[in-house]
Amino acid sequence: MAAAKIAPSMLSSDFANLASEAERMLRLGADWLHMDIMDGAYLDCHLMVTNPSDYVEPLGKAGATGFTFHIEVTRDNWQELIQSIKSKGMRPGVSLRPGTPVEEVFPLVEAENPVELVLVMTVEPGFGGQKFMPEMMDKVRTLRNKYPSLDIEVDGGLGPSTIDVAASAGANCIVAGSSIFGAADPGEVISMLRRSVEGSQNKN
Repeated sequence: MAAAKIAPSMLSSDFANLASEAERMLRLGADWLHMDIMDGAYLDCHLMVTNPSDYVEPLGKAGATGFTFHIEVTRDNWQELIQSIKSKGMRPGVSLRPGTPVEEVFPLVEAENPVELVLVMTVEPGFGGQKFMPEMMDKVRTLRNKYPSLDIEVDGGLGPSTIDVAASAGANCIVAGSSIFGAADPGEVISMLRRSVEGSQNKN
């Protein structure tokens, strides 16, 4: 079973104090820091860009451990991209927008050289603070039933009021921005998200 992982979205942090915000989240119990990287043309690093291959070398050199790209812009070159990501010591992941059928990522999970994480967007990518789309949980359930040990991440509108539905659907990696950074006690929110995921896993 894939372990619970909580990833505060740095999109919701204080950009003027990014280093201290990152240190604070790790000190409060975060497993990963989720960094959204956008180029403005296409709308742990979640690349919402037209040419993710352009970012593999710089992010590898910068010390990124995970590199998640969108299937919508890599349908013709994902094999090469996965190989390139792994060659730089990063863990490859694939993301899909709400309108993209979940079946599009099956070949990437089942490939000889597969992705190691699938990110299901639960909002339209591009900005924080959007409303969670519960209908995306069908994708999460499909992935969890088909791939029991896969890391399945959800991103968008996650917090105390939505975590249980995501966790019970099978998501084990939770990206949360506003609900963590906007909380009076961010550490308690991180702990609560983790407890929800672990509680759902223990029921199954």
